[in-house]
Amino acid sequence: MASLLAAFKANATPSSYGAAIDDDDDDDGVLESAVEDESPSLTPSSTYVENAKYLLIVCVVWVHALEDFLSRAVIVDAESWSVRKTKIEVLNPMLPYFRAWYLTLGLFVMPLFTIIAGYQSKSWLEIARGHDTKAHIMLKKIRHSSTSLLGGWVVWQALYVLVDYPTVRPLQWWSPVGVTWFLLALYIWRSSVLFFGGMKDGFIYTFVIAVAVLAGFTDTPVTANGLRFLDWQRTCTFGLYFYVGLVAVKRKHVDSTLDKFTNISTWLRVTVGWAAVGVIFGAFRLAEYLGVPFDEVEEWVFVASPYGFSSWYHPIREAALRVVLYVCVIFASMAFMLTVPVEKYWFTSYGSRTIVAYLLHRVLLNAYDELCTSFWDDDDISVSFQITMGVFVLPLVVSQVFLAPPVLKLLSPLIDPVSHATEKTPWLFHAADDARASGMTHDDAADVYPRS
Repeated sequence: MASLLAAFKANATPSSYGAAIDDDDDDDGVLESAVEDESPSLTPSSTYVENAKYLLIVCVVWVHALEDFLSRAVIVDAESWSVRKTKIEVLNPMLPYFRAWYLTLGLFVMPLFTIIAGYQSKSWLEIARGHDTKAHIMLKKIRHSSTSLLGGWVVWQALYVLVDYPTVRPLQWWSPVGVTWFLLALYIWRSSVLFFGGMKDGFIYTFVIAVAVLAGFTDTPVTANGLRFLDWQRTCTFGLYFYVGLVAVKRKHVDSTLDKFTNISTWLRVTVGWAAVGVIFGAFRLAEYLGVPFDEVEEWVFVASPYGFSSWYHPIREAALRVVLYVCVIFASMAFMLTVPVEKYWFTSYGSRTIVAYLLHRVLLNAYDELCTSFWDDDDISVSFQITMGVFVLPLVVSQVFLAPPVLKLLSPLIDPVSHATEKTPWLFHAADDARASGMTHDDAADVYPRS
């Protein structure tokens, strides 16, 4: 398991949003290099990870598109009941399969992104363990993490509040809206490394597992708009994935794992991976067939709520189920990584551009959702068209649009707003070249802000 799990990591070049990169990237080229047509020279392991990140961001968009489609599919307050009833009758045989696939993807896509983010934050672990003793490097990392993640969170939280204001009012700033929870959570995780990273690995494993499981026993405050304060349950439970990538995934294993891949038929490796994913899909389908409520399974997969307390044994049972969830996530993640190509393809460079697709895809999906909801009962819009567009075409188109270099370049001020503002107001800050004058090397000046 350790060998396959280590395949999640690489000598990272660009990363998914919020994941720190290795210290070989130029400080001044964060966004510029992210919008180049080709990725910089990649090792086999980093090529593998870039491929995985591209496929994962497509799956993230797919999960959210499926979520919207499934929520529309069960709307009952239709104006034209006869048309609505006809469409429900057509959809009903297919909905269990869509729900099972939605849960299958939801089981591993964001956990795997978080594992990669943890791995690519290893420079923070080096600081915490005293391997990097340069104070100016530590200050640089903390400053970049604060400005990029917190600054980005403020901008994108404001954007999603504007987009979703009818459903999130009254405004409660500390309740993340939509995808913004990940920015705030990642800042908390990376900051925690400075406190806990110096501990022995065994203690870290014990601590993060305890936090992830015991968090469910605590109540998460809900603000007046119905959203959860800091999305605390998910921050704690996903923290385990972050530390898996940070501590458990060892650099020395990935190359040997990829070497083993070269000795195995690609067809066989991919077949085994998809077969394992199929087992998970079948398990979710079986659960629905046996009468397990979809809402309960969905809540278990996405761990956004504390344990139930309807009887004394419920929280204990749900804590055990959370442990089972972690095992299933690791299994599903390894299965997915078996399906990822190791060679460089046309989409490899797209793995370094996931930031805009992650942050903006919800805007287009929401717009499409509003459009479909308005015309759901129109005879001119067939069920087959809605399935084709909402389940298959839309996720692919939206993800590709926001992975395009011109889009990333156009929206770069929104990606790291504080850095862009700093460039426009240099008179507010002390000169930044004192450390360079004292002998800072190029590697010392390397940026740890994640580029995507």
